[in-house]
Amino acid sequence: MSQPRPCTVLALVGRLGVAGLLLASAGCQLLSQTPDPDRRRAIRERVAYGLSAAEASSRLSGLGFGCSRRSGEFLDEAGKAREADHFLFCVERPGAVSFACQNRDQVTVVLRDDQVSGIEVRRGPSCDQTSPEALKIK
Repeated sequence: MSQPRPCTVLALVGRLGVAGLLLASAGCQLLSQTPDPDRRRAIRERVAYGLSAAEASSRLSGLGFGCSRRSGEFLDEAGKAREADHFLFCVERPGAVSFACQNRDQVTVVLRDDQVSGIEVRRGPSCDQTSPEALKIK
């Protein structure tokens, strides 16, 4: 089984110049399955083990995430399916320019006794049911 090819910015730059560079950079970010390491580190610094679920949700909201409580199956950072009785599933809120479906940072905060006992930061597809507020005609 072959691995998917990573985005190669240099291939497009050679053919399309600066416009290709801008297009490739935007496209690679939208398709990336890996969160930025600095972003992952910032999340882990703000959401410590032992923190209450409410405080974890509040802190992630301050980092641009919307969270909901769930139970059952989730994907860990390696993409492996895991299960938990209680967890917060948090998805990065769309920016001013957004597509209906795009890859966004996702955080799963595993809870035990309503406290953080695990943190999984990944990037994956997220589809909004409605258009972002910024794109609505006023």
